[in-house]
Amino acid sequence: MQVTYTSPNRSHHYLYASALARAGCLHCFVSGFSRFSRRAALPEAEGKIRRADHLQNIYLASLRLRLPGIASEELAYLSKIWLDRLSEKPARESDVFLFYSGAGLRTARRLGATGTVRVVEAVNSHVLVQEEIMREEHRRLGLPAPRFHPREVARRVEEYQVADAILCPSSFVKKSFEQQGHPADRVHVVPYGISLQPQTPEAGGGTKETFRVLYVGQISPRKGLRYLFEAFAKFRHPHKELWIVGPTTRPTGIEDVTPPENTRFLGVLKGDDLARAYREADVFVLPTVEEGLALVLGEALSFGVPVIATVNSGGADLFRDGVEGFLVPIRAPEAITEKLQQLADEPGLRARMSLAGRARAQNLQGWESTGKLLVETLAGLRKSSP
Repeated sequence: MQVTYTSPNRSHHYLYASALARAGCLHCFVSGFSRFSRRAALPEAEGKIRRADHLQNIYLASLRLRLPGIASEELAYLSKIWLDRLSEKPARESDVFLFYSGAGLRTARRLGATGTVRVVEAVNSHVLVQEEIMREEHRRLGLPAPRFHPREVARRVEEYQVADAILCPSSFVKKSFEQQGHPADRVHVVPYGISLQPQTPEAGGGTKETFRVLYVGQISPRKGLRYLFEAFAKFRHPHKELWIVGPTTRPTGIEDVTPPENTRFLGVLKGDDLARAYREADVFVLPTVEEGLALVLGEALSFGVPVIATVNSGGADLFRDGVEGFLVPIRAPEAITEKLQQLADEPGLRARMSLAGRARAQNLQGWESTGKLLVETLAGLRKSSP
């Protein structure tokens, strides 16, 4: 089996390309990630990378220059069109064409009669489900409707139909496609891997006086931080703290909200500083309203921190409700408050969840296992194709 893989950025895509290369089945990696980045190298795929970063570099420059949002969105759209155009030749020489949603429609159409298996990668829920969720969220927040590039939305919807299969990271994403009428056997789940952390006795479930709640992620409407603020404000504890780690976007979704007392914004943390934040937390909360699979949940489990996450986080693929943490509905601050109170009032439960979370993390697949599952899934699709 030979695979052409097309993606616009680095993210987990480099890990996927690396896994395909190590398995001896990467024919070509068409990448939009900037060749000028210090992280551009991918030794495993040397000689098989086709750089399609011309428009992507201009798009990234537009973000740094803070050009109007519409201009940046158009550049991002055109960048994917360019990736698509550069993918056709290597895809015709391959058994499988795996492409990021929005970056493969033209090639997928032209491969229709060649026998190459066309697989679209959806990292988030079905684009129409995303649009519905985020429009409702912005309406609730009193924000202007979010911009969804209409031509890209149309491309993605058509890609879902043209492709022979859909690859996604969680059962939440799979369910969104089923809700839109896609048969379950066309949608295949390959959960992202997690990076295991060193086991430390002070991680999670501590008995210190302060009860610390941690959030890690972007500060944006999609992440639902205002629901966490409301939940934390109503949660009763004499020494409580809320730590917010992550970059700020515009809009934030909390423009008109006063953060609860004892809230600390720590900005972007990396390496030892981020590890320290996890180790000093008693519970990790992710109130996101839409996400394919939140890797921060795996990080929290690995540090032994009990988690509270929404059902739209992909968390059901990482932990068991009531064992390593709790799953709650989206936009339900009262449910988050209830679980925070339970964990604060029952240190024994917190300690059990901490131990269970570490054990769960050890049993979850790391990126090496994810890569093997990716190869097996694509090979299975190739074998079952007419």
